[in-house]
Amino acid sequence: MANTAIKRRARHMIGPMLGCLLVAYFVYHSIQGDRGMLAWRQLDQLITEAEVSRGSLDDRREGLERRVRMLRSESLDADMVEEQGRRLLNFSHPDDVVLLLSK
Repeated sequence: MANTAIKRRARHMIGPMLGCLLVAYFVYHSIQGDRGMLAWRQLDQLITEAEVSRGSLDDRREGLERRVRMLRSESLDADMVEEQGRRLLNFSHPDDVVLLLSK
């Protein structure tokens, strides 16, 4: 008689236990899973880092575009062309004063 009472109680507890285990499974994966809250926060941080990187690259691109605009034929600055040529070719004008500094 005691054995049948235990089996009857066990049958009544199996449903709620399976339900609790199912809920625990979904709660765990909603936090730890591939698409869970922690993965979402990590993806948010990656997006923030990418936006910062994009901002600095945009600034660099704008600076380069500004320099290219100055080299176009309609707005060509002869002094800038001469300065860039001297710097790149490591030349100086005969009237220039060159100071050599030791490192």
